[in-house]
Amino acid sequence: MSYRTESSSNSRLYPVLPGMPLAEFCREIGRVLDGVSDQWAPRLAARHLPGLLANPALLAPEQRVAPPGSYGRHCIFACPTDRFSVVAMVWPPGFTSPIHDHATWCAFGVYEGMIEEHHFLPASDDPEETRAIPSTMLEHRAGMATHLPVDAPNIHAMHNPGTRPAISVHVYGGNTHKLGPNVNKLWSVEA
Repeated sequence: MSYRTESSSNSRLYPVLPGMPLAEFCREIGRVLDGVSDQWAPRLAARHLPGLLANPALLAPEQRVAPPGSYGRHCIFACPTDRFSVVAMVWPPGFTSPIHDHATWCAFGVYEGMIEEHHFLPASDDPEETRAIPSTMLEHRAGMATHLPVDAPNIHAMHNPGTRPAISVHVYGGNTHKLGPNVNKLWSVEA
């Protein structure tokens, strides 16, 4: 596979802000998303994520672990009106997620460690297509936030290249308790 690596100066990355408590972050996200279409939701959520990522007390000890042989997924907030959810994910060293796209909008940032985000394009315009072509790879470090496009392919895989666990925080459209892991479908790399 060959990827084009993009630097952290990517325009979808947002600056680190002073630490923000989870309740304040969720109130602010609820406020900014009120009346906004899903088209703008991930960009607005990503702009506010660095403040949450700077909060050293964000996660409880049990939210900082992954089950053996997999990644950890911990819902830390589900909006009572089902507008969005905040999920912490713990990526063991060397772990790579399956290639996937999302059923709803998504913004995320790195809380600890580093995450490589590998982007893909569909191999054809067929809506049933599940073969993907590697596109780019972005390196996200602690404090960095970004979002996936709503109106373009959002196929990606997450990888922890480090020797220690990495933690990312995701803001998804909808209620993760009702929707599940927010995966539309799994993809494979075209040979």
